[in-house]
Amino acid sequence: IGVATLITLLVLWPRGGETPTWDPAATADGSDFQTGTITMVDMRKCPEASARGCASVTISVGGESGSVYVPPEALTAGIAPGDKVRVVSFSSGTSGNGEAEAITGTTPDLAASETGADSPTDYIFVDFDRTVPLGVLAGIYALLVALVAGLKGVRAILGLIFAYMIMVFFMLPALLSGGSAVVIGITASATIMFVVLYLAHGFSARTTTALLGTLGGILITGLLGFAWTEWAHLAGIYSEEAYILAWADGLSLADLVVCAILIAGLGVLNDVTITQSAAVWELAAARPKAGIWEIFRSAMRIGCDHIASTVYTVAFAFAGGSLAVLILVSASSRPFLQSLTLGEQAIQVVSTLVASIGLVLAIPLTTLIAVLVVRSARTAAD
Repeated sequence: IGVATLITLLVLWPRGGETPTWDPAATADGSDFQTGTITMVDMRKCPEASARGCASVTISVGGESGSVYVPPEALTAGIAPGDKVRVVSFSSGTSGNGEAEAITGTTPDLAASETGADSPTDYIFVDFDRTVPLGVLAGIYALLVALVAGLKGVRAILGLIFAYMIMVFFMLPALLSGGSAVVIGITASATIMFVVLYLAHGFSARTTTALLGTLGGILITGLLGFAWTEWAHLAGIYSEEAYILAWADGLSLADLVVCAILIAGLGVLNDVTITQSAAVWELAAARPKAGIWEIFRSAMRIGCDHIASTVYTVAFAFAGGSLAVLILVSASSRPFLQSLTLGEQAIQVVSTLVASIGLVLAIPLTTLIAVLVVRSARTAAD
């Protein structure tokens, strides 16, 4: 299975020039993102078009001062001198001699008219620069994992980094190149699980048993996700990101739904299979005279508790990630259950149910493999 996964990974790996790209800052040729520091917030200057409040902000970008209007959402989040923000520059193009020049077709006057401002601005506000707070939070998380779990925690963090590298450098570009969602998703998931499980838990029959159960769950989830995406006509065209991706030739938005289902269920699937495999090994060690089916039944009683708890886990993760959408659904005049069958909510419901089905079936599969392997090893030892 590992050799087949590696071959498929190499065959499907996107080649140079195959993956289309886009520039989110492409308001005109040469425009780009820049980071600036807030030096002053003036609440008196606001676009007339905004009724909820805004502010004219003076920022320092690369040693030069400029102005930018920030939306009400930024004021609600809290903006003050010293904050780092990301902006789009109107004059980030350079001439042949290296001097800055205005970008053709994009002027401060145009920016002012688009935002409803009374005076021109030098930049367009994009968002806060959250590099430092997010980096500090990630560092605290990694440090705590290393302190509590020791070397195994460090290996788990390395596995997590590898998993995101596979998603960023393989899965997403391969999807943009027009590849099959099911094959790409299963290949990426299998590659991640091979490295993550062995890196975190070491090379052993117990880890291999959990890996086999996880791969079985991945296969079931991928096939069910593909089938229900087609049957329920989940094209994934209900979000702003989906409309932006319409420029990518060969990319099927339904394919994105399938891969999202696979990735969403990967973490919980890995958790229950490694725990279930460990439970079988401990039961076999504690009851050396017990038969195969006796250990299987005991382990499945533990597995039933896993199923019950992970059903809540997946459902609550869906509710937490879509809380704003659920509030809008509950406040609408349409019946709540009917709204869950429409648009983005339907995708989330299918993702939750399909991932849960793969999880439920992976537990008895992992338990059966673990019982056979542990008993075969003990018989050989005897």
